[in-house]
Amino acid sequence: MLREERKRQLKRLIFFKSIELFKEYGYDNVTVETIATSCGIAKGTFFNYFPKKEHVLLYLGNSQNDHLQEITQKYKDVKIKQKLLLLFKELLFVYMENSDLLKLALSETIRSALKDESKNIDLFKESIALLIDEAKTNKSIQSRFDSETIASVLVGIYFNTLIGWSMGQDESASIVAIFERQYEVVWEGIEQH
Repeated sequence: MLREERKRQLKRLIFFKSIELFKEYGYDNVTVETIATSCGIAKGTFFNYFPKKEHVLLYLGNSQNDHLQEITQKYKDVKIKQKLLLLFKELLFVYMENSDLLKLALSETIRSALKDESKNIDLFKESIALLIDEAKTNKSIQSRFDSETIASVLVGIYFNTLIGWSMGQDESASIVAIFERQYEVVWEGIEQH
């Protein structure tokens, strides 16, 4: 168990050091060797954790799914509409704090369209669908739509918000405010039966 925790810590270290270097020198100007040196590890060790430099950016999707589980537990006693809103807002705050990271991660994700990232998105949708199923079971939400469809739409507006915000479509509003507006519109449709 201790060994696994050390591996997770090293992977996070590589991720955060890489992001610092990307911000300082630009993504294209940072090599794997530079990242490894900055972390105090061998270049080969880097490849034990990330197959290519691009995968450092894709790690954000993986870490968000882990973070999603923590947030779900944090708000376990909150009603479903508010729980989902709080969950998405906390995930969005990560991007708000690291807008340069968002732009890098999104462009790389879109450009590479790797299977690993689509698995992360599927896992994200499944987690949201489970929360909705649970809310339907305990009657805190009634909807004529199936949970998978609702989850897909919510995840869709989440990514739409990220992409629009990263491209500067609505610079007058925060990323969270943009999401909340869209969330409210969609939620009205979800609750109609």
